[in-house]
Amino acid sequence: MKGRVLTPEEEALLREVGVVITVQPGRLIYMKGDPADRVYYILKGRVRIFENLYSGREMTLDVVGAGRMFGESAFAEQGNRPACVQAVNRVTLVSFRMADILPYFGSRTGLALHFLQLCSNTMDYLVDRMEEQCMLDRYGKIASYILARTAPDSEDLGTEGGVLPYTHEELSVSLGLNRSTVTMVLKKFQEEGWLERGYGSLKVLDRRALEEVVERQKNGG
Repeated sequence: MKGRVLTPEEEALLREVGVVITVQPGRLIYMKGDPADRVYYILKGRVRIFENLYSGREMTLDVVGAGRMFGESAFAEQGNRPACVQAVNRVTLVSFRMADILPYFGSRTGLALHFLQLCSNTMDYLVDRMEEQCMLDRYGKIASYILARTAPDSEDLGTEGGVLPYTHEELSVSLGLNRSTVTMVLKKFQEEGWLERGYGSLKVLDRRALEEVVERQKNGG
């Protein structure tokens, strides 16, 4: 994922027009179906965007960290939230209404462009996920997901040093795969020396090898 987009001055403006709130780990920020009246920008920490499936399980759609925006459904008036959002760790957010920030777009052209970039980053991520589902098998899906999630070396996301702070169950739900399938693939990757499994996390040891798994499948290999 791409790094921070807004400048410190633009973040300060959001603080001025919005409300800074802190959400404790595990607390819901909003539920699917709630009125979409405010947008959120993360100053520190990370949140999980997820769906409740008919089976009773939860499917993680994205994990969003500092410098990212969520709740874009509030761009349109009288909309509803399409998914649930929950704090992963202690999160500091700016909550704001688009009506309060729009007047500044005319005088600060960079701000408008940066908002578009934040939205574009979200769309790029969703396209990548769709491509994974259509083109890759279980090995490719897991390798691609691990690479994407550990691309930023981020304390906020818990990915410093190539670490992914996910359990096998969290990976299986995020990818829509059986837990046993995820465990089998991760064991294979560890045997190859490409990653190291730990308790509730894994660490990438050979990014190039994982990239080659994905590239071969995308090229029909």
